[in-house]
Amino acid sequence: MFYLVEQVLEKQLEKTEKFYKGRGILICETAGGLFALKEFHGQEQKAENLFRLGEYLTERNISCDHMVKNSGDALITEGIDGTKYTFHHWVRGRECDAHNRMELVMAVSFLAGFHDACEGVRIGNEKTETVYEEYLRHDRELRRIRKYILARKNKSEFERLYLSCIPGYLRQSERVLHDLSENRDIFEAHTAGMCHGDFNHHNAVTGSGGMTLIHMEHARFDAQVSDLSNFLRKSLEKHDWSETLGLEMLREYDRVHALNPADWLELYYRMSYPEKFWKIANHYFQSAKVLESGNHYEKLQKELRQNAARRRFLETLKRTRI
Repeated sequence: MFYLVEQVLEKQLEKTEKFYKGRGILICETAGGLFALKEFHGQEQKAENLFRLGEYLTERNISCDHMVKNSGDALITEGIDGTKYTFHHWVRGRECDAHNRMELVMAVSFLAGFHDACEGVRIGNEKTETVYEEYLRHDRELRRIRKYILARKNKSEFERLYLSCIPGYLRQSERVLHDLSENRDIFEAHTAGMCHGDFNHHNAVTGSGGMTLIHMEHARFDAQVSDLSNFLRKSLEKHDWSETLGLEMLREYDRVHALNPADWLELYYRMSYPEKFWKIANHYFQSAKVLESGNHYEKLQKELRQNAARRRFLETLKRTRI
């Protein structure tokens, strides 16, 4: 990544004094401040939508890595090798500490503020799946992976473990799909607006001016609890599904950006789906099976250990509804 970028940097609005690598980006220091150079994948309309979203958030004092135009007044800059890049405002800071409970609460509060500013806002016309369609696809993939493993002769430890626990996870999947099919009205009543699309502790940077939202390449119009459930799940996995932390995060989000009954119901269904199990299985299926390192096996063992704690949290969530 970022080979032959000198002539790309020359098209920046400011003269680049020095640059260095960040997480998936090239950070550029200029007299006018920090910028980030990112590889861009997609059509020009996508870049235009991200630019408009960045401007919209900046006007509402939501700090983000909004896109800027190059010296040729274009959003996309193409390198000599054909690679496309975009420039973004950047900030000095560090990622949210996923092991710091206070910072997780601060991050979910920041997410709620972002959602509050973007409720009802639609930038772009990207079609998104409903949560029912998404989980139906995941269910089919889990069954396809089971069929694939059953056909293999020399099964790895991961594959044997997968076959032993897949019946229970398929029952979880079936239960969520059944409940979603019985409550289709939540798709009309939930709170929709612009979502980050991949909100996690890596994408919330803490600096001197507060938090900044970064890496918004997956931003879309969707149910806003999709961001919340994703962040909540990833955070609680690192805290063994702590009920006190989970409820504290939910109360803080609800304080800043109130959840309606349909939001709570969809949040419960999203948290109920065995998303982590699907992610592990999907990553295994996309990998080179002959190079199986045991990493998938270790992740699946951890998921199995945490599954009971996750179920207890779900029972608490179902009873509490904050």
